[in-house]
Amino acid sequence: MKKLFKIAIISSLFFLLGCLVFFFIHFYRSIPKIKGTVSLTGLEADVKIIKDSWGVPHIFAQNEKDIFFACGYVHAQERMWQMDLTRRAGLGKLSEIFGRKALERDRFIRTLDLKEAARKDFEKLSSKMKNLLLSYSKGVNSWMNSRRLNWPPEFLLLGYRPQPWSPLDSLVVKEVMALLLSVDYESEILRAKLVKELGAQKALQILEEGIAAPYLEIEDVPLSEWPTPRPFQGSNNWVLAGSRTESGKPLLANDPHLEIGLPPIWHEIHVVCPSLNAVGVSLPGVPLVIIGHNESIAWGITNSGVDVQDLYVEKLNSSKDMYWDYDGWKPLFIKEEKIEIRGEKEPDRIEVRWTERGPVVSPVLSENEKHLSLSWTIYDGGRTMESFYLLNKAQNWQEFVDALKLFDAPSQNFVYADKKGNIGYYLSGKIPIRAEKAALFPYPGWEEEGRWQGFLKEEEKPNLYNPESGLIVTANNKIIPDNFPHYMGFVWEAPFREERIKELLLQLEKHSVETMKVIQNDVFSKKGELFLPYIEEIKIANGESKEALDILKNWDLRLSSGKEAALYKIFMDFFHEEVFKDDLGEDYERFNSLFKRKQAGLLRILSDPLSLWFDKKETQTVETREEIIEISLEKAYKWLEKQYGSPDKWDWMKINSFRFQHSLGEIPLLKFLNRGPYPLGGDRFTVKLSSSSLLKKKLGVSYRQIIDLSDFRNSVCVLSSGESGHFLDRFYDDQISLWLEGQYHPMLFYLDDIQEKGVGILTLKPFK
Repeated sequence: MKKLFKIAIISSLFFLLGCLVFFFIHFYRSIPKIKGTVSLTGLEADVKIIKDSWGVPHIFAQNEKDIFFACGYVHAQERMWQMDLTRRAGLGKLSEIFGRKALERDRFIRTLDLKEAARKDFEKLSSKMKNLLLSYSKGVNSWMNSRRLNWPPEFLLLGYRPQPWSPLDSLVVKEVMALLLSVDYESEILRAKLVKELGAQKALQILEEGIAAPYLEIEDVPLSEWPTPRPFQGSNNWVLAGSRTESGKPLLANDPHLEIGLPPIWHEIHVVCPSLNAVGVSLPGVPLVIIGHNESIAWGITNSGVDVQDLYVEKLNSSKDMYWDYDGWKPLFIKEEKIEIRGEKEPDRIEVRWTERGPVVSPVLSENEKHLSLSWTIYDGGRTMESFYLLNKAQNWQEFVDALKLFDAPSQNFVYADKKGNIGYYLSGKIPIRAEKAALFPYPGWEEEGRWQGFLKEEEKPNLYNPESGLIVTANNKIIPDNFPHYMGFVWEAPFREERIKELLLQLEKHSVETMKVIQNDVFSKKGELFLPYIEEIKIANGESKEALDILKNWDLRLSSGKEAALYKIFMDFFHEEVFKDDLGEDYERFNSLFKRKQAGLLRILSDPLSLWFDKKETQTVETREEIIEISLEKAYKWLEKQYGSPDKWDWMKINSFRFQHSLGEIPLLKFLNRGPYPLGGDRFTVKLSSSSLLKKKLGVSYRQIIDLSDFRNSVCVLSSGESGHFLDRFYDDQISLWLEGQYHPMLFYLDDIQEKGVGILTLKPFK
């Protein structure tokens, strides 16, 4: 019996060892290829791909069709898992691979109907652009067709194979980005709920500055539990004219702030053929360069924050197949969506209903009987994909502008510079014209005055070309003057990052690439500079609150290592909670997520020491600002002491440690796919941004670039982690140390530099 037991144990061990060897061999065989020759159907001529020391592919082709094909091939080889995951997220098909735990997310996406938006985009594209997207898809599929068992690890672990890629899939990826960068619909519902529950007078004290009282009786449309709060995706960009630089030519800097994971959202790429030559970052699933430069111009992007979404309250008939409009009853367009669920025989079924304004999005957004529809510019269709193609080829300001006129969504702040010395700013995207009162809160759909009246003309946008100041800065701040004649929204971030960037730019008469690096990695807290004087005014502090006050008096306002920065950050969390949680109750977390970053909340009431928002409901006395600050200081001190011990052990960078999380890295056996944690400074409001969301995910600098228009050889960039999506590849995480330390690698553009730094040449040949 014992002998049989030993044999069983040994057999099991050998079986497990065999499985590990099997997986390791196939994992290793699936590492992206960087050398050799591959014959592929669909190419017209040879394509050469030179990988440099940082894993960046420099693609040299003889025509545009082959550039698109090779771009698809490279994206698939490096990031096929990421591409398929993004596609599934945009089509509402995550349940097919993750099971029921992804079902609510899929229902949400199917209700938003991003696929329909992508279909309308495709209809509006020129035949040339459709064919180029088809070439990109053929490149993706050509790589997939070359797989046997050597699929990326994620496909082997989950036991499935991705479906062929199509042009529609690339457009769905674009719609996913539009969703990530548009969050106003959530703000509309929460504004309405707060006004309904608190009364307009009290609610408006903490809502965004400039919002007027609602014109109509607010409809009761409480948010449902889904979608969960999403962090606002922001960025910094700026451009300096030659009059402000050492070289006499412009400098352009950009660092988009997005969710940080493994692999990163961006993929560095360089595409070269006789009609275009552009380098920068691409979005896996979408061809060509999104942020970067070509031979003549450079550009950078931040999210504009312009409001391009409106919610409407709808009246449906009893059978829910018609809705009431300003001119009578109209039929809903209804279609059934089937969501396949892994491990279950029967699919989940939902009905998606469309009005002329957009899809009916309740109950995924609202948990009561009110019906809401969503108007969103993506449902009108657009030519953003064509815009990027023309942007990669643009050689001057006019061609740049002509390209961006086609950029429908998401609305972005573009900064521009060219080798001739010109700089500029362009606000892209379709911006609906409508009454402000219809945009801030869910508005009755049957009221004609709430309808969209077309879109803002391009010449009416607040664009700039060669401003006298010689500098342009955007950091998701308010981009319009107070007297701007059209409603643009209230999604702007509080202006701390913008103010700090301008402050640093104006400190020096002339700037260089090196001074740009310093600015991008700055962790000085302008918000702390605003709040610290109010903290230091405290006169009645004692015990822990006095200890805390003494610590903060020595703070240099930098969110780096040390107890001072740690105490300030934890104090601010408690201060915000002490002021608002008792009044907002279950709405506090959403308010914290949506409004804390804006010119709202504490920033609206801080200057009034007797604001009733400082009073705590559960006490008999009336608390003031000073008393709440003292309470918050005491709580922050005690919390830090309990978690980390004595103050000399408090360190903000360790508390704010950053983990690079793979999408499968939450599974205990797959944690080897993650990297970190690593200590990191900064916060939501510093130029070097880092922020935790309510979803326990990290928002941070996804990519940094600095482009020198006097000599592209001086240009530098860095990704948050690495080029490859394969955990065994040396380019999976090789840029993490650079990113953490505020360092960069050269942004190679010229052939001799690329060849010098090349580590492999992969040649793609037409199959004969």
